[in-house]
Formats: sequence, C-alpha cells, structure tokens
Amino acid sequence: MVHTPIAIRVFDAYAQRYAERFMDVSAYHTSLDRFCALLPQGAELLELACGPGNVTKFLLHQRPDLRILGTDLAPGMVELARTLVPAATFELLDQRTIATTKRRFHGIVCAFGLPYLDAQEAADLIRDAAQALHPGGALYLSTMEDDPARSGFVMPSSGKGEAAWIQYHRGDDLVRELERNGFNVVLRSNVITAASDGSPANDLMLVAQR
Repeated sequence: MVHTPIAIRVFDAYAQRYAERFMDVSAYHTSLDRFCALLPQGAELLELACGPGNVTKFLLHQRPDLRILGTDLAPGMVELARTLVPAATFELLDQRTIATTKRRFHGIVCAFGLPYLDAQEAADLIRDAAQALHPGGALYLSTMEDDPARSGFVMPSSGKGEAAWIQYHRGDDLVRELERNGFNVVLRSNVITAASDGSPANDLMLVAQR
C-alpha cells in the first residue's frame, strides 16, 4: 500500500503511547483462546504487525510453551516489544513478505495488521499464510469491519501528529479468501471498541484452520 511509509512514521512516533493504550487485549480473549486451543504443545508462531507485543504477551500468558516470532515494520515497535515481552523473539518484517522467513509455522497471528493493507494485499497475505503453515495450522486475523469505501486517513486520538490511512474490510470478503485458500473458519465474532480517533469501531476477529 502506498500509505505504508506514513504508517511506519506514525507507529514509530507513538509506540509508547500505543502500548499504554492497547496493551490490554482482554476484550479479544474469546477469539485468542479459541486460536490457542488449535495449537499443539510447543507450537511455533509467526506474529505479523505485532506492535508493542500486546497480543504476544497475552498468548504467552495463556500458553507459556509457545515459541513466538513477532514481527513489525516499525523499528520503534520492535524495540518496545523486545523490552516488554522478553520471552519472545522480535524482528523487522513487512507483513506482506511472509515468504521471506523461509519457515513454516503451527500458527500465524495478524492482529489488526489488515487495516494497513488494501483488499488485494489482504488476499495475498491469506494466500501466503496458507503456504507458510504446517498442515492443520491455525490463522488468527482481526481488523476493523466496515465498507471499504469509507477507508481514509485517521488522526491519532490525541488529535495531534500525522494521520495514518485506515483500510476497512468486509468480513464476508475475508471469509471467502480464507475458504479459497483451504481454510476452515472456526470462529467469526465482532466486538465494538474505540478507534484511534475515539469513534466506535466494529472489530472483527476470525480464527481459521488449514
């Protein structure tokens, strides 16, 4: 997406503030617990767009046996995640380049990475995730569900700083892509939360298995 460099700058600048606001992911525990239930003991996970490690921390609290490689494109987020969640490994990686890891995983997590991908990039991510998973592997996706035509630049909740482009996705579109790539959707749920600008957001969670 052409807006990616802007998103990197925004998340680098607001990494600490983002962590303070979003470190608690308990609102999504039902879907994350369902995802964890699909993973074997000692499972290797790839987390995309990991931010400050908020989801990583939750997963390791639920399943200390997991071996997680967290990745993000914002250097500030990666450094913060290494500090906040020392039990995991974190590296710089564009979520659009899963194949460059040259590894296979038991699970892949992309929690709120899709708002920074357009429809084609999201479809490509699902395709690449399918190829990077072991048979029976699980995929966790979450995003803000709305009409893609409403996508646009959104200011931080403080009203200051640089706006980032937010891409909305339809759940039905994502489910079709998952099924097209051999996934079985085992959970689809929505939670109403607050977007980065303080407005209501319809958060969509999908858990699928190959």
